[in-house]
Amino acid sequence: MYIVIFIIGILVGSFLNVCIYRMPREGSIVFPSSHCPHCSHPLLWYDLIPILSFVMLKGRCRYCKGVISPLYPTIEFINGIIYIIIFYFYGLSLEFVFYSLLISALLTITLIDLKHKIIPDGILLSIFIITILY
Repeated sequence: MYIVIFIIGILVGSFLNVCIYRMPREGSIVFPSSHCPHCSHPLLWYDLIPILSFVMLKGRCRYCKGVISPLYPTIEFINGIIYIIIFYFYGLSLEFVFYSLLISALLTITLIDLKHKIIPDGILLSIFIITILY
């Protein structure tokens, strides 16, 4: 079960990377699909496998060979580990879901704030809604 939780964590971490990159630029987190930040080539599903794609491509874009920041797999890995820790304490429960979403939102806020010195209202609103629902 820990492997499944880790995989869910890194998949969510991959989505967090999209949020961290696009939200400060006021871009959509849904459209357009993922693309290389250097050459803007659309990335295919096998270019987007969390952590594994980065390792297999040696941290470079498949198309232009531009360097991809190691921050991407680091965020995925950290989120996966955090999910395992939360799962260890709370098991598969409502508390696990709540704390996982909360920590993921806080991780996103932290990284956006460190780079851009802003905290997007959308994330704060999400935390508020998640907390009220919990």
